[in-house]
Amino acid sequence: MMAFLLALGGLILFHEWGHYGVARLLGVKVLRFSVGFGRPLWKRRWGKDGTEWVIGMLPLGGFVRMLDEREGPVPAAELSRAFNRQSLWRRSAIVAAGPLANFMLAWILFSLLYMVGVPGLRPCLDEPAAGSLAAQAGLHAGQCVEQVAGRPIHSWQEFQTRWVDIQLKHLPFTILTRDQTQHTENHVIQISAMNAAALGDEALERMGLVPWNPPLPPIIGRVVPKSVAARAGFLQGDHILTLGGQSVSNWMQVVQLIENHPQSVLAVQVLRDGQVKEFTVIPQSVALPTGRSVGRIGVSPDFPADLRAKLWVTEQYSASQALWRGGEKTLMLTQMTFRTFWNMLSGQASWDNLGGPVRIASIAGESARLGLIPYLQFIALISLSLGVLNLLPIPLLDGGHLLYHALEWIRGKPLSPGFVNSAQQVGFVMLVILMGFSFYNDLQHFINH
Repeated sequence: MMAFLLALGGLILFHEWGHYGVARLLGVKVLRFSVGFGRPLWKRRWGKDGTEWVIGMLPLGGFVRMLDEREGPVPAAELSRAFNRQSLWRRSAIVAAGPLANFMLAWILFSLLYMVGVPGLRPCLDEPAAGSLAAQAGLHAGQCVEQVAGRPIHSWQEFQTRWVDIQLKHLPFTILTRDQTQHTENHVIQISAMNAAALGDEALERMGLVPWNPPLPPIIGRVVPKSVAARAGFLQGDHILTLGGQSVSNWMQVVQLIENHPQSVLAVQVLRDGQVKEFTVIPQSVALPTGRSVGRIGVSPDFPADLRAKLWVTEQYSASQALWRGGEKTLMLTQMTFRTFWNMLSGQASWDNLGGPVRIASIAGESARLGLIPYLQFIALISLSLGVLNLLPIPLLDGGHLLYHALEWIRGKPLSPGFVNSAQQVGFVMLVILMGFSFYNDLQHFINH
């Protein structure tokens, strides 16, 4: 929960600071800067304008209240500093600054991560199942993915993201591969027979696209702190002998047994310091994008140094290259998020994809336990989502206010207060419905998993 509150509080602060900073830059007086809604838990006044800084009880958003004649009388000496007296472009700039701050934060975080180095699995293929779409396209073990639909691929995780992207854009699934002899080859996977809504790892697996997975001994290389495995008693270096009553001889057997038994009690035997230890573990149930639930416990295998170099790649750049790469990733993920929202609204994607604060809090905790890099990646993604959400043309959101400004520009005069009030009420109902869907999905996820 602490990881969630820190992430959400920071993102709200950054969003509202965008509004505040541009308002001050353009000479508009700010009366209150609030992170959170409801009864103030903390408040102070400072600055030459006496701005009130507040932390509210409900950390589900924030607001910047500016001087405005529509909300009360304004002294004649300060009329030029009232928000409603500003030109259309100035008001639009202040409104748009919040979402733009979220996009800027995502860009900064992605760029910093690329400077430090982002580890990932090499995008190399294992042998596809006979008769699979990948096999029909001529793909085979030993090939590494260089490009998908013309865009370079650096890791398996990026390959997965690019697959979702081309589905949203309805692009052909073309793959450029390079083998160990440096021979390159183009492949086209015919996905017309696939369920286009089945995005994520499972869809790739059903096509026969799985990462190269050399046989590894069932020895634990890392236990995620505070994970299911840590609570059960697993330690780094444990050699797993049996799991769920079945003998295991390689790591893939361990993965399959855990994935196939979510929320089931599995008896474990491990060899530790020459002695056999016995205990039980209950794999946590995790829902894949397709809705299928699999077990996870929070362990990874022990990789010999030579094999680690073949399996893993670190994507790291100079400062200028990292800024470019971070901007490229921010733009692609922003476009994907907008398309996902549009597909949900148009019925092309399921509303089950919409997660609420409960699921986001769960993901925040998991990413924080995995380490700083996954946690910062999570914050960058949520920042992007907040930016996109706030730009949706729904009254009460920033996008709704920008829609008002567009209508004002078309009409050549401000909208009537009655119209704006009615639109705000409609927007409130829309947001309640949106939040209702997200909470319902969280509840269903909690009940099912």
